[in-house]
Formats: sequence, C-alpha cells, structure tokens
Amino acid sequence: MSFLLAQVPAAVANPTPAPWRVITKMAYFAGLIGTIGATMLHLLVLRPVLNGRTVDGEDRAVLRRRTSLLLAAAGTWYLVALYFQIAGKAARVKGADIPYGRALEPASIWKYVTVPAKKGEWVSSGALTLTQYALWAASAAVLMLLWSPRLRGHLTAIAASGLVLSFVAYQVTLLPTDFGKETADALVDGLLDHLHVSAVSTWVGGIASLVVLATARRRLTPRAGETWARIWTRFSTVALCAVGCVLISGLYLAWSLVGSPGELLSTSFGRFLLVKVSLVATMIAVGGLNEFVLMPRIARARAAGEEGSVFRLALRVFPGLVAVEAALAVGVLFVLSFLTGSARVEAGDPDPTLSGGIVGIGVLLAVLLAISFVTTAKVSERLSRPAVAPAAEPVPEF
Repeated sequence: MSFLLAQVPAAVANPTPAPWRVITKMAYFAGLIGTIGATMLHLLVLRPVLNGRTVDGEDRAVLRRRTSLLLAAAGTWYLVALYFQIAGKAARVKGADIPYGRALEPASIWKYVTVPAKKGEWVSSGALTLTQYALWAASAAVLMLLWSPRLRGHLTAIAASGLVLSFVAYQVTLLPTDFGKETADALVDGLLDHLHVSAVSTWVGGIASLVVLATARRRLTPRAGETWARIWTRFSTVALCAVGCVLISGLYLAWSLVGSPGELLSTSFGRFLLVKVSLVATMIAVGGLNEFVLMPRIARARAAGEEGSVFRLALRVFPGLVAVEAALAVGVLFVLSFLTGSARVEAGDPDPTLSGGIVGIGVLLAVLLAISFVTTAKVSERLSRPAVAPAAEPVPEF
C-alpha cells in the first residue's frame, strides 16, 4: 500500500482547489454550521432563558423575532449553497470530470445522482447523495417557514424539525454503498468526523448567531442585560462541552490523516492543518478570556445590582470579543477548503490502523479533558463570586 501511495505525486494527492471549489465549500459549510448552530442555540440556550418569568415581555418578543429571522436567513442561505455544492460533486466525478459551468446545469446534476450502482453495491453513491441533499433541502425549507410572521409562534417546533432533518441527512454519509467493504476503522472515522462537525457547528454556529442577535440591543430594554448575562452563562456551558468534543475528535482525525509530526511541515496538507489548528487554538484562547475575565465581571456587576454595567458588558463588550472568534472561524472555513486528501497520502505513508492502544490513549485524553473542563468551570464560578465585605466588629456595650 505504501509503495502504491508513493507513486502518487503530491500535487495529485492533494491538489490545489479551483476558486469555485473554495467558494462553494465555504458557502456549504457556513450553511451547515449556521443551521445546526442556530437551531441548537435556540433549543439549548435561548428558549430556556427566554421562558423565564423575570424576562421582560418586550425583550422576549424582540429576541424571538430576531431568532426567527436568523433561522429563516440561515435556511435560505443553505438551500442556495446546497445546489452549488452538489453541482461541484457532479463536476468532480472521478474519470469523468466536467467544467463547473456545465455541472451547474440540472441535467448534469440529475445524471450524477441517477448513475446506476456498481456490481456488489446495494445503492449508488449518487442515490445516497440525492437522498442526503433532499433531506438537507427539506431542513432548509422548514426553517424558511419562519419568514412568515404567522408561523413564528411555532418557532421551537420549526427549529427542532429543521435540526432533526439536518441531523438525519448528515448520517446518510455513514451508509456505505457496499457493506462487504465496510471496515471498523472506516466506521469509527465516520462517527468521529460527524461528532467533530456537529460539535464545531454547535460552538461556532452558536457564536455567530449570538453576535447577530446582540445587534438588537438598541431595541431592548435596560433590563435586557440580566437576560443576556444568563444567555452567555448558559451558552458557555454548551460551548465548553462542544469544545471538548472538538478536541477529542480532532485529535483522532489528525492522527488518522497525519502520519508523523514532521508531516505537519513537510506536506501541504500538514501545513494547512497547522494553520487551521492555530486559528482554532486562538478561538479557544479568546473563549478562555471570556470565561475567566468577562463572565466574572458580569457576575459581580449583577450581584452589585449595577444594571448599566451588566448591559454594557453583556451586550457590547462580550459580543465584541465573540465577534473576534467568529472572524477567526471564517478563516478556519477558508483554510478548510484547501484540506484535500491527507498528509499520509501525500507523504506515501500506509493507512492508519486502529488498535487497543490508540483507543486507550483516546479514553485517557477524554478523561483528562473532562477533568480540566470541570476544573475550568469551577474556577470560573469561583471568580464570579462577589467579594464579601468583612463583618464589622461588634460595638462594645457600656
């Protein structure tokens, strides 16, 4: 196997994508991350907070309306991006490549998705792609229902339906066209890749959605600072779990795609991966600043009853830093468009083999990360406690 891989030129193993490929791939991932992240944000964070009795009715109405419009816009973007993405698949059929302009024609896409299955396959790859993209399109169309003011009263049901359809659609890629050729390693790769994408979408999509929603601050009441403080607190817990899943799945995927640390510098795939990891690490560092500096400041301002400070920190300062994370995420999407193939293929390394030792190391890393994140949460909580003034000494009685 390594001999065969060594015969593949690096330029062929990891070709530089055409400009249309970079644009369509970024648009596709932006749509996927946006729809999953925005729906998860509403279901896990916004809905529980906005249902609280202490939330001002005017603030609740503004944020629910903005969330509805955000989900509708994400669905619209995704529906358009899906067409250009599936056209890209039709253009890149191995051995039958066609110009992208021609691939955009419905006839070319239909020819790709109706290709017959090969001998031994229970279904063709085109049919699976058609099923997956049809489900994704249905998910986007469901979210687009929120353009209608009359349907916004069903925001939670529509968001949940869109998320379920999107989740089911993504699982289609786990189905092999030939079960006889399916291996345990391929299944593990697929599952961890799905975990990675879902976690990234929840984290990054949630961040981007909160930045957009925070622009509604001029329409909110002064009491909205308290509501947003709760939103940030709840989202920080969700983000912490998502980042943990990103790190665990990312480490495994890096091991499966990169044969040795030296390949991070000696291969084009490795260099792009190194840039991506650096951007993600910076995002995590900015998130740490939010967790250890801003969250405690907001908590202390809440405890002191400083409504103006809470509003400023929760709706001006915090979104500003989170916007930096969102900008870094755009950079990650750009770099992701250049990650084609693997460093192992480019360097001529054999395919990785999953062993008990690798599984054991993965479990150990997961435990250590869980301990570190629990510690992080405890430290952040401790920093958020308001300082307790020392008790006054009793005045002696005479």
